[in-house]
Amino acid sequence: MFGATLAAFASSAMAYSSTVQGACRNDYKRFCSAHAIDDPGLRFCMDKAGKSLSRSCVVALINSGEVTKTRATQRWGHSFE
Repeated sequence: MFGATLAAFASSAMAYSSTVQGACRNDYKRFCSAHAIDDPGLRFCMDKAGKSLSRSCVVALINSGEVTKTRATQRWGHSFE
């Protein structure tokens, strides 16, 4: 179910990789578990939680192409120096 839920957050129709699923599992549970798989608010919720997402989740999202490094640094305030 988690993979399908993350797929709803994905910007494309493809599901997240197992790496992203593993890296973001706790973040999803902490910030967005109230959103069902088909809830259009899930993606908004994860984006809204961006500043609080764990570094491992953000790095996995960047590496998978789901989020740009620019978005993670400028909008979410994460640092990768």
